[in-house]
Amino acid sequence: MYIVTDGKNYVMENPFKQGELLSTTSPLKAKKFTYKQAKGLFQRGGKKYSWVKSYHIVEESTGEEMEDSPYYKGSGGCYLDESDFDYEIIDQILNETNSILGLAGWNLTQLDTIMNLLVSELSRVDSAESDIEHALQVYKEKHLGKRPQAHKMSKVGYMLDDIRDKHKQIKQCMNYIQVMKDANTYQYTLEKIKLELSKAKHMPYKGRTEYFDKTLKILEE
Repeated sequence: MYIVTDGKNYVMENPFKQGELLSTTSPLKAKKFTYKQAKGLFQRGGKKYSWVKSYHIVEESTGEEMEDSPYYKGSGGCYLDESDFDYEIIDQILNETNSILGLAGWNLTQLDTIMNLLVSELSRVDSAESDIEHALQVYKEKHLGKRPQAHKMSKVGYMLDDIRDKHKQIKQCMNYIQVMKDANTYQYTLEKIKLELSKAKHMPYKGRTEYFDKTLKILEE
């Protein structure tokens, strides 16, 4: 017995309408044909089964394509029909080209300037975080050890969280800029740049004390 396939899809019979053929991606649902029946599929006229024209006949037991299968060229898996070519690769090539052309391509002077701006902002953000923490301590000392009210602590907490987010983003960008500087200096290939940029990405934080898990537990409750 034989099945008809294009390598990814298979011809099956509509289980609700005898004699009607459909396409399926499941080889288990592929209809079994005699060789004469399989050949007959490619001789049908009309548009209803025009999709079958790109398929070929395969012996079920061996998986071997028949030499006189439609579009067979005698070189294993190559067929005259263009449907075996995935035209999505055209879009991929165009998108890749546009991505490369869209690169700013900063030179070393520009990268140094950007790095200096990041370093300056990182210093300001670090000072802001320190100021918030010291302001909390000053309040506590001023009020004889009394903690701020919950709604005030909530506002301060969100402000501190925003500052720490900025710190993380700046540090990440500094790592990326350093990779770009090294790439410029040592003439990295595109693949090398991609590898080093992926390695420069921050890894998830791992707690160093029991307070990390304690804090997460409180936040998740």
